[in-house]
Amino acid sequence: MTTVIRGKATPVADSPGDVGRSTMAGRLHIDKRTIQIVLGVMWVIDAGLQFQPRMFGTDFVSMVIAPNAAGQPQVIASSITHMAHFLSRDVALWNTIFGFTQLAIGIALLRRRTVKIALVASFAWVAGVWSFGEGFGGIFTGHANALMGAPGAVVLYAVIGILVWPKAEGEAADRPAREPRTGLASSAAGHGPLGALGGLWIWAAIWTFFAVLQFLPQNRSSGWLSDSLTGMANGEPGWYGHLLNSLGQAFTGAGTPAAVLLATLFLLIGLGPFVTRRPDVFIGIGMGVAALFWFTGQAMGGIMTGMSTDPNAGPLLILLGAAFLPLALDPVSAPVPAAVAFGRHQILATLGIVGLAIVPAAVAVIPGVPAVAASTATNMQHMTMSGSGSGSSSSTSSPSATGSTATPNLKGGSGSSAKGGTANSMNMAGMAGLGVTDPNWKYSGPPLSAGETALLTSVGGVTDTGHAMQTPNCNPAPTADQVLGAVQYVQATSAAVAKYKNLSAATAAGYIPITSSAYPIVHYLNLSYMNNQDILDPNHVDSLVYAFTPNGPVLVAAMYLLPSSENGPMPYGCLVQWHAHTNLCTSSTTHQIVGFTPCAPGTVHDGRTPFMTHVWQVPVAGGPLAIDPSDLQVVEAAVMAQRDGQAPSSSGTL
Repeated sequence: MTTVIRGKATPVADSPGDVGRSTMAGRLHIDKRTIQIVLGVMWVIDAGLQFQPRMFGTDFVSMVIAPNAAGQPQVIASSITHMAHFLSRDVALWNTIFGFTQLAIGIALLRRRTVKIALVASFAWVAGVWSFGEGFGGIFTGHANALMGAPGAVVLYAVIGILVWPKAEGEAADRPAREPRTGLASSAAGHGPLGALGGLWIWAAIWTFFAVLQFLPQNRSSGWLSDSLTGMANGEPGWYGHLLNSLGQAFTGAGTPAAVLLATLFLLIGLGPFVTRRPDVFIGIGMGVAALFWFTGQAMGGIMTGMSTDPNAGPLLILLGAAFLPLALDPVSAPVPAAVAFGRHQILATLGIVGLAIVPAAVAVIPGVPAVAASTATNMQHMTMSGSGSGSSSSTSSPSATGSTATPNLKGGSGSSAKGGTANSMNMAGMAGLGVTDPNWKYSGPPLSAGETALLTSVGGVTDTGHAMQTPNCNPAPTADQVLGAVQYVQATSAAVAKYKNLSAATAAGYIPITSSAYPIVHYLNLSYMNNQDILDPNHVDSLVYAFTPNGPVLVAAMYLLPSSENGPMPYGCLVQWHAHTNLCTSSTTHQIVGFTPCAPGTVHDGRTPFMTHVWQVPVAGGPLAIDPSDLQVVEAAVMAQRDGQAPSSSGTL
């Protein structure tokens, strides 16, 4: 459409009835149909991600579905866990159905005649995925934030779909004919069923919600920003992981000021378009913030890890912003949205503006929490730690890595004994299980022989004398993000090594013994996994530890071992610590560890071992992240796991 001004043809907005100066969005034809097409393309991209090879295995359940139960209220956690168990029975079939469903929605959106059908289907799909696939975006866990992608990408698919719902020009929702087609009214959202003003309320609500989340106590803690950035580095290519880690370290300790600054920015982005004739300025800032968040805190949705199901919220927020970009502007005569809102519905508009301002302020006055959150233990107690997709039922107590009902002890306790000192409630070594003896933990299996008990006690004691921690006085308390990350780490590791419950499977996969088989606990190593690329990678667990009981070998731990003498990464803070041994002797002929210093003839002392860390697969007292429980307790836990049917047994009942 053009208009003649002093003999010149001047382009304006492309929609009939629009007036004003054409904008970049107008020249690019970013209208309602364009948004529908881009939305369809994104659904097709999601379908492609769903067809990645790893999605057809147990990783899809253990690393995508099950972790969403972390930190959730009991009813939500239980429903997600049951869904994970249900899907695990035939992951490949369900993943294929999921992929084709998203593909069908995307293709239907690309065809004008089937847009309504596609959007209706997408709304139903969004409800299921948001519940089980995204755990409601983590908004009920207390630590979700916009930087990490809250409230979940899939919700934004539905929001955009509502804004660009197809309708004929002139219908009531195109409402008021008197409304000039400039500014927001000329945008794709302005031509949608909610109109310019209705759509703007949604934009404001979303960004105000981001501010509310940012004001939550956990998201005002000193380490939230650093932990959010460094936590996304896991599994990313080296250059990208290094960038995210560097950014996280740069913002160490800046959590609270950054949280307040971001919350203020969110409110400006959300409310700014109400009070100006140039709403595109605030919309553009919002799109820029979304792009920055996508590249940093959302790690581009993890699309380079092979386990991403969507690009995360960043691209959807950018598309949402594009739906509000005016196709035409007339800054002189365009109405200010706030004035229009008050002119039509004064009371409702007043209540809305007051609410958008008061709710974030009310949340902001909630006291912050110390680094050791009171919810830490509660969160851990309601997590499914197995993640193996075995289909075992969950219970209200927290299963161990093998599925038993022993509650992981990450608190230690004031009277717990720890190597090198007495643990207390703030001692993170105790919280991670270093030498912890839970008073509620009792061995209830058949008694071990006196000889085996004496052997395990004496050898375990000598081993402890050469125990060296990478972080001997690790005291920084875990953030909520670190707790969640540690839980997901345990789940992923346990799921990955579940196939090695039978020792024969491990040896067939290339694991060889590196400690003497004359001792009841034997470590097996896969040399091909000893490289810098696979550190803490659940699909490349360096070592497996087996306890040999009278009823056969039991997988008691997955162990990550560094390929060199360097320090290990600590993405989960003090919850996952590294230790080494300084007094071991290796056979000059078999190259297995066979004794302690001073070394006997035919054996050598190679100095300190590389650092290592365990994920326990049997219910030891310190929980799945215990640093080094006693050898006697490990064997006892293995016997109980066999008795409870959580580990293979060569005999009948124990």
